[in-house]
Amino acid sequence: MIALLMCGGKGSRLGKGEKPLREVCGKKLVDHALDELRGYDIIAVTSPHTPKTRKYLLNMGVDIYKASGLGFIEDYREACIALGICEPVFIVSSDIIYFRHGIVDEALETYLLSTARALKVVSRNTALGINILDAYFIDEEQKEEIYRISELDAININTVKDIKKAEEVWMYTKRGEKGWQKD
Repeated sequence: MIALLMCGGKGSRLGKGEKPLREVCGKKLVDHALDELRGYDIIAVTSPHTPKTRKYLLNMGVDIYKASGLGFIEDYREACIALGICEPVFIVSSDIIYFRHGIVDEALETYLLSTARALKVVSRNTALGINILDAYFIDEEQKEEIYRISELDAININTVKDIKKAEEVWMYTKRGEKGWQKD
């Protein structure tokens, strides 16, 4: 299955350069995503906002589609149409920290058992940035299955507060420490 790895955002809430290259929990955000997506046909969707990310991924041998950078939805829509994708496709943000592996595989399993054309992964009642949609129907509203995960499974990094939370959970899950407190 194709996975469009969305790497084209401005990352303005974090500052300090391109968000996919920001190091969190010991490695670049985009590397966390690449690790989780092993086994999928990855196409990184970059934009004029992320030239260093594009270069980094090209050097790693990742296929790239350079979108116009108009926004998350606009860029994955553009990529699906330009690449001729006419089947279910993963749309995955490059700014997710995975505290356990297999979330993407579980989402696919849930999708395949569903009658819905789309799936959204949700944590704490918020979209995480992992979606499946049927690109054949890219311009239509698609009935959506919701796959819920724990906040201890993954976190989307948008702010410095998210980085702090991710580092705390990372230490908790990787070291097995007791007593981590949720906000």
